[in-house]
Amino acid sequence: MAGVSPRLSHADPLQLDPNWSCSVPLLAFEEALEQSVFRAGLTRADWLKRLAQQLHKPQLLPLLWLLPKGWKLAPADLPQRLQSLGGLIERELLTPALLAAVADALPHFLPEGDGAIGHWRGRADGSLPTRLEELLRLDPTPAEPEPALDAEAGPLSGGLIWHNVGLRHEQSPGERQRNALAARVLNRLSANGLGGAPWRIDGASSCRAWFAQLQDSGWSLRAQLRASVASFGLGASLPGAEPSDPNWSQIPLALPIRTGLLGETGEEVQSLLPHSCLELEWRKGAELLRLQYYQGTEGLCGWEALNDLQRPWQNDSRNGTVRYLGEAYEGERLLEVMDLCDLVALIHNQESDADGLWLGGYGALGFCIDSSALLQQALEGRCDLFPCLLGGIWRERLLRRADAVQAEPRALGRYRQAVMDLPHDGFCFGEASKEAKRRLQACQPESSPFRLTQRARVL
Repeated sequence: MAGVSPRLSHADPLQLDPNWSCSVPLLAFEEALEQSVFRAGLTRADWLKRLAQQLHKPQLLPLLWLLPKGWKLAPADLPQRLQSLGGLIERELLTPALLAAVADALPHFLPEGDGAIGHWRGRADGSLPTRLEELLRLDPTPAEPEPALDAEAGPLSGGLIWHNVGLRHEQSPGERQRNALAARVLNRLSANGLGGAPWRIDGASSCRAWFAQLQDSGWSLRAQLRASVASFGLGASLPGAEPSDPNWSQIPLALPIRTGLLGETGEEVQSLLPHSCLELEWRKGAELLRLQYYQGTEGLCGWEALNDLQRPWQNDSRNGTVRYLGEAYEGERLLEVMDLCDLVALIHNQESDADGLWLGGYGALGFCIDSSALLQQALEGRCDLFPCLLGGIWRERLLRRADAVQAEPRALGRYRQAVMDLPHDGFCFGEASKEAKRRLQACQPESSPFRLTQRARVL
């Protein structure tokens, strides 16, 4: 009798636990496809062909990753630039080794991207506030309407809507705009490290100096590393069976991977790719600003608004679906964190600009996971994230870039040591495999409807 194939079965990696308590109705992705796309009379082949025709829309690209394994997407149906990648993805879940290889190759087969420095420093048009009071007085623009269903997506969806109908943000539109403006302010302060006449707010020319002022004036500022299940912003929902039914089923989406790690049963462990960032909150009275720091798809390494749609199965900080790593940074410790964030952004954005990297170096200079792991390694001397994929040649380039930077000596020394010590999870064996399993468990949400996440917590 032939032995068991080491290849994975076609079991649904996005299977949900029906006993997981949630404030909104949940429906598994494959089940949603059966109830919508295929019940409408489309064959899998027809739906895949129509999906391929929609892949010029960036928000739908993650669907290539999410397709149930075993489905066939003909290479001829894909855009030329995606044919080889599509063939790999549709046959197997991605692995850390493959992700690392793709990240390293991106600069060689994608056109040069817009400069990360320009995104980081922002427009020189005087649009930034120069006092905190101006930032807090931001006049909100009208609330954004519910995303409209693209008319072209009707045949593609079969009733499935590619956003989360009925869900809301935690903060108002005006508060979210203020978060975005605060992120621009911090990025501009950080960009003073490039030299030249410094830009200032409240007289401060660095994040450290400005935050020290805010702390002295009664603001509570705290930052903490976090991890949650990634979906790259892609959402989906399905209306009730009857036209009069106002309830929508929400469809949890995530990006499953093979980990390259062997489980106790001799099978390769699967998990869901995490999103990770440094979360930053500013509080004073009724005022609350929420930001996140990471290497992202926005085209830079730096600060962005933390304006996520509230998905209770994915990013609710109160129900365990967000995993916080270590203790929160406050007081003087937070000021050290800001020094390090400024330095990492300076080095990574300069390297991205010098090499004309796609998406500001996203992938080549690490993913969001790597930027968080780098901060934790530098600040704590340890790493609790998986998978770490910052490649060797890019580490060498970043270290060379660091040699030319004039920065606070302690932050620079921490950064250099972290780049050298950060693990790489492309191929893990022996003791490295054991440590990788520990990190995989350490960054799993403490509560999740995904069976895969529940299993990864108890390897």
